[in-house]
Amino acid sequence: MRKEHWLAWLRSACAFLGIAGIMVLAGCGGGSGAPNNPYTPPPPPIPRLEVVPGAATIYPGEPYVLTVVGGVPPYRAFSTNQAVLPVSLNVSGSSIVLVANQVGEATSIFVGVQDSVGTFAFKDSVVTVQPAPLLSSQITIQGNANPNCLSTSNTICSGGTGTAQVTLTAGTGAALSGRQVRWDVVQGNFSLVSTNPAQPMVSTLTSTSDNSGNARVILSVPPNTPTQTGLLRATDVTTGNSVTGSFVVQQVTVNGDVLAVLPLGNTNITGPDKSTCSSGVTLNYFIFGGTPPYAVQLGFPQALTLAGVPVTANGGSFTVTTNGTCFINATFVIRDSVGNVIPTGSYPTITNEVGTGTPPVAPTVLVVTPGAIAKNNCVPANTFQFIGTGGTEPYSAVVTSSTSSTTPTLSPQTGVGQGQAVTVSNLTSPSSVTITLFDNSSPRQSGTVTIDCSGGPSPPTTPQLIVSPSNYNYSVPPPAGAGTCVNQIANFVVTGGTAPYTVFFAAPRPGATIAPGIVNAAGQGFQVTGLTDGVLTTNITVQDASVPPVQVIATITCPVVPPPPTLVVSPGTYTRVGATECALPSTFTIGSNGALPPPTPPFTVFFSTPGTPGTIAPTSVAALGGTFTVTVPDAPIPRTVQITVQDSGAIPQFQNVFVDCRP
Repeated sequence: MRKEHWLAWLRSACAFLGIAGIMVLAGCGGGSGAPNNPYTPPPPPIPRLEVVPGAATIYPGEPYVLTVVGGVPPYRAFSTNQAVLPVSLNVSGSSIVLVANQVGEATSIFVGVQDSVGTFAFKDSVVTVQPAPLLSSQITIQGNANPNCLSTSNTICSGGTGTAQVTLTAGTGAALSGRQVRWDVVQGNFSLVSTNPAQPMVSTLTSTSDNSGNARVILSVPPNTPTQTGLLRATDVTTGNSVTGSFVVQQVTVNGDVLAVLPLGNTNITGPDKSTCSSGVTLNYFIFGGTPPYAVQLGFPQALTLAGVPVTANGGSFTVTTNGTCFINATFVIRDSVGNVIPTGSYPTITNEVGTGTPPVAPTVLVVTPGAIAKNNCVPANTFQFIGTGGTEPYSAVVTSSTSSTTPTLSPQTGVGQGQAVTVSNLTSPSSVTITLFDNSSPRQSGTVTIDCSGGPSPPTTPQLIVSPSNYNYSVPPPAGAGTCVNQIANFVVTGGTAPYTVFFAAPRPGATIAPGIVNAAGQGFQVTGLTDGVLTTNITVQDASVPPVQVIATITCPVVPPPPTLVVSPGTYTRVGATECALPSTFTIGSNGALPPPTPPFTVFFSTPGTPGTIAPTSVAALGGTFTVTVPDAPIPRTVQITVQDSGAIPQFQNVFVDCRP
């Protein structure tokens, strides 16, 4: 059964404080900050912080990885039982690596996380540690005696045999007898010896533990097998718990050991991007045979860092580490104490090449504006604002110091976009509050803003520059509007900002005038005259005298003058006398008067009055010079049928033609 613990209590407390902060923000107003932009979209939601999987069963000594998703990295991790399941406080990336200690009985432990803004995971991961019947320290591999083999401890020589043993115990330490153990060859040129005459050598075999809890299997290495590392896995069939043991397969000859280095083959390392080779990647190599100690020399000493040399013992290791230099097929020379050298072609090689990723773009410098704010007699309802630019968004804001008697409130605190205002409230006087804005680059950049609520009064705020009205729209046709800019007088009034004001056209308008060009005081105005139709929008810029100056744009909308029609349909009218002649087909031709721009095909033909009896064929004419035919009934008479032709231009042209039926 899950028990309550301090993580759950702290999560509830944080939820309460979060709700209280929202209620304070709802009542905020005034202050010295600029108003929020009502058109700024809200920041993207932060995914819910969770640890997955939510439940897991692990065995002591076997690594297991939990993954943190959501929230705002970096993270911190907590275990309710550090003695059984120790975890590192600071999480590397999003992975929590667990390695449990031995237990006497199944033990359930809670693993929780907290992100960088103080949010706790929605729920903890419940990890059950089961007693491990197999432990890595309990598997042994011993070679059988061989006069040509210098060592049998964890070593089997080529052409020889050996025994692998694993001990199964309960959590109390008691031996587990009669348990099936499956053995698997993981790596290396060796086999498991079976009792089946038809298949004496296998790669998988099952044995049973004896009264002491020991399960055994016999290993066999073929003659002349090169020196290498063998890996053998033992799995408890009942629980699935497994351990892997490693041993040395030693090549021997009649006169002694053959000098060799492992692992062989080429190791290809790539850098993080298309312009960089790797740096700090370390490779391990092991030397066998010959007569120690061994000397190691690099073929490219300037490209790799060599450590652990000389190697003093058979089976000992040395390391090479990349330093950012690019190279192909680097190798080394190994010599033992009596002068034996591994022959050319029997060495591993290393290649360090550029990667495939795009090189990162260095972020611009993060700037917080303003860097300092001062106000006298601060109260919790006052609000203050600052913005961040540069660096790498999204940003996060944190209160790093405060002497206010109340807890400062930030909104938003995470997911802040470039140029998006962060609002600070719930401050009291006298106090000083420092807020740090962090970006998302690596390494992170930061900038601070200090709010001083104990200094002198803040300087007066300049009223916002306003031009009224902001627009005249003369394009609306009568009776709702004027329908033209000709002979119109547009009057504007300027308020706010810092007088005097300079007024000018944002783009030249020949024949139009602004009077006066300088407005000396707030509340005074100017007028625009002399505009003509044809340009849809005229922008008038009003600039005040502040430093830096503030500009506001007022607009006048005029109707666009359509081009003269060029569409011609002939004949304009068919005159038919009598019922018989009225019913005859009337054919029309679509053309142009030769002026520019020409009509735009295709052309649509339709009766001007919907529902008019008769037919039109075709109703769409593909090109200039095309024809269409209109047929109407022979009654009633007299009557006139109107047909409309429309082109496909951006500003459509229309032409009406008629069939006139008379008695």
